[in-house]
Amino acid sequence: MRYFFAAIIYLGLSTLYCSAVFADVSYADLFLTGKGYKPCEDSLSITPLIPSVPPGAGIPDNPKYKKWCTETFHDGEHIYEAYKKIAFDIDYRSEPPKTDYWQTPTETRQRKRGDCEDSVFLFFSELSELNIDGDIVWGWVINKDESISFAHVWYQLFDKRGRLFIVEGFSKEWNGIIPVEMLPSREERIQTLSIRHNKVHCFADEAMPGFTEPFEGEEIPWALSLCNNTVVKEICQKLHDLFMRSKG
Repeated sequence: MRYFFAAIIYLGLSTLYCSAVFADVSYADLFLTGKGYKPCEDSLSITPLIPSVPPGAGIPDNPKYKKWCTETFHDGEHIYEAYKKIAFDIDYRSEPPKTDYWQTPTETRQRKRGDCEDSVFLFFSELSELNIDGDIVWGWVINKDESISFAHVWYQLFDKRGRLFIVEGFSKEWNGIIPVEMLPSREERIQTLSIRHNKVHCFADEAMPGFTEPFEGEEIPWALSLCNNTVVKEICQKLHDLFMRSKG
């Protein structure tokens, strides 16, 4: 494992656990519905959102959960507001086979639907101007009970004491910010690429491959060393395209 500007790359792991892919259900559907980690009791019952409700108007509030976020994380109030949007204000929608379009946060807000990376980018966009101690992670989740794996994108946060949490959207419950040690025992996560929160904006531009020939040596810029990894190269290209469309 090598470190380049806090990007952590696990080469080759994405090909080890690809026996099957879930197309129609989210991570929340598989692991969180009716269970999961709840640091406090719900303040009120959750009712289904009405699709025609204006953005933000139908998102529920939970003062106890907000207090927990504020006490647990730096910028916890902002994390709470960002989490509410990915948990309650958008619905999971899978993409057609062989399609992998990354929506801009604006598109996700307008459409009120998306998949895992759309949820993560929306969460990140709400916090992008803050110095959050977190990362965007690409990888695989393995359901050990079923011997099934699926590609996934998630956000991970560190609390004030350095404890690691996973952030998941689409749950419609207050159970999507989960301590790593309390993840479901039947799951395993394999990381392919992790990018620090404060490096995301510059990562796509700096990591866009500039050469096609292999090279060696620490004097070579870290971004160019990604050229020979197909998975990471594709992520960089998609991020670059996403940011260009966002700016447009």
